[in-house]
Amino acid sequence: MGIVNDYINKIINKVNSIKQNDEKPWLKYYDRMPEHLSYYNGSMYDIVKDTSIKYPNNSALEYFGIEYSYTELIKNIDQVAISLKNLKVVENECVTICMPNMPEAIFTIYAVNKIGAICNIIHPISTSAEIEEAMKETNSTILITTDVTYEKVKDLKIKHLIVCEVCNSMDAIMKLLYTLKNRKNMHYNDNVIRWIDFLKNDTSLIETHVNRSQDSPAIIIYSGGTTGKNKGVVLSNLCFNSIAAQCEAVCPEAKAGNSILSALPIFHGFGLCVCIHVPLAIGLKCILIPKIDVHKLNKVIKDKKPNLLPVIPSMLNYIIKNKKLGRNSFESVQVILSGGDYLPKELKENTINYFRDCGSLAHIQIGYGLSEATAFISATCESVKDIDNIGIPNPDNIIKIFEPNTDIELELGTIGEICVTGPSVMLGYINQEKETSEVLRTHYDGKTWLHTGDLGYMSKDGVLHYQSRLKRMIISNGYNIYPLELESIISKHKYVDQAIVVAMKHKVKGEVPKAVIVLKKDIELTKEVEKEIKKYCESNIPKYKWPAEYEFREKLPTTKIGKIDYKKLS
Repeated sequence: MGIVNDYINKIINKVNSIKQNDEKPWLKYYDRMPEHLSYYNGSMYDIVKDTSIKYPNNSALEYFGIEYSYTELIKNIDQVAISLKNLKVVENECVTICMPNMPEAIFTIYAVNKIGAICNIIHPISTSAEIEEAMKETNSTILITTDVTYEKVKDLKIKHLIVCEVCNSMDAIMKLLYTLKNRKNMHYNDNVIRWIDFLKNDTSLIETHVNRSQDSPAIIIYSGGTTGKNKGVVLSNLCFNSIAAQCEAVCPEAKAGNSILSALPIFHGFGLCVCIHVPLAIGLKCILIPKIDVHKLNKVIKDKKPNLLPVIPSMLNYIIKNKKLGRNSFESVQVILSGGDYLPKELKENTINYFRDCGSLAHIQIGYGLSEATAFISATCESVKDIDNIGIPNPDNIIKIFEPNTDIELELGTIGEICVTGPSVMLGYINQEKETSEVLRTHYDGKTWLHTGDLGYMSKDGVLHYQSRLKRMIISNGYNIYPLELESIISKHKYVDQAIVVAMKHKVKGEVPKAVIVLKKDIELTKEVEKEIKKYCESNIPKYKWPAEYEFREKLPTTKIGKIDYKKLS
């Protein structure tokens, strides 16, 4: 009888969800935004080219004090495009880029896009095996990299290996210093094409532009996705150009003439889309930082004076712990764009106070997204008084909460899997049909929904709240335990600097929580400290959610992009 009732309830839920499907309770907050936007009908290169016509003399890039106007940006992109055509690159061919945030990387990305090819972008600190696998996966025969990565790739069997020194676009003095310091690393095999030789073009070849539709593939970036396995995410021109339009709508500070600190890496969706393509499509200046030194972040902000500051929460942790550099040191910063990971309420409040002390009136705008949706699907707005949320859907995005791995929509306020449909959703995982079908699903409403693998709920007002990754949820003795809830409680203890909760296997209960804790710098780990933290947890956390074990570490492990590496904690 119970099974029959469950089946009937699911049918009722599905009928109700059909009725709910067209409801968009978040529209009440669209006081200055349209519900729908017009999207650029062309490629990533095309939209930046049009921006260069509007703002030819605006600064587009800055790299170690050297600036490129939008006119110079396009000139350099066009030169690289000719060089690629001289290598016989054809439409839809994948060109692999393994570079940090430097001008030549930006020129190459847009040059590849201009000639109708596809950028396969991988992490510069990837292993030789990972680089080789990414190239095989995409049938890529061209690798463009730097002298820093050369030793790892010099023995790969590829058709063309192009190497650009990191100092190539630095001024004369910095270039000399870099060359003297790294002279021993600048000896290449005979098969290498140096960047300066790569640009020696046959000028008789003039036409390099290939008309591409907005739905054609443009970029491949790599993500652990919802299953943890590294996969190539294929993103279209529309994915990137739609985010540009949405950012302009939801973030008033994203306007021509302003500047943005482009420190987040281009091999990541947040870094490539929000820190590079969005500003270049709108007319901002990208201040390129090839490598983040968290201990020097404050000085970089003070010296470079960005108006927009994109960060992941771990960067904010370092900023507010670094020395303050004066009451007006951050006065240029108008908005802090936080994404890539959950931003705890306490860290948000501490950041605002710190920036106020440094002369900035900036507010924090939290963006939520994932690589499979070009990194950005919702954003917080100041008119929402609801605390600790991850925003409302961007224009043209519909976000719903479904029972995990189904098309049954849940009622507002109920925790389930966050799913999105909209223009920035990926085309799929390259050569991974099964994995693609698991996350891109056509529901009863005819729409294709991206199942994010994130758990959360939407309030009755249409405000999105995050709970945890679906795979991080702990099921203990039949109870669902959300690590974020426990982390929030533990982090409030006066001795605790950071706290992460992960699942431990248990013979009877299946799983139980384990708390991994980093103490504040001035706190010594003693039995008394351990007892006090445990007593605090047992007084503030329901018994069935109590951590079964407390582990203390000096620091938490992180992934290549600075997120907490949960795999190394469980």
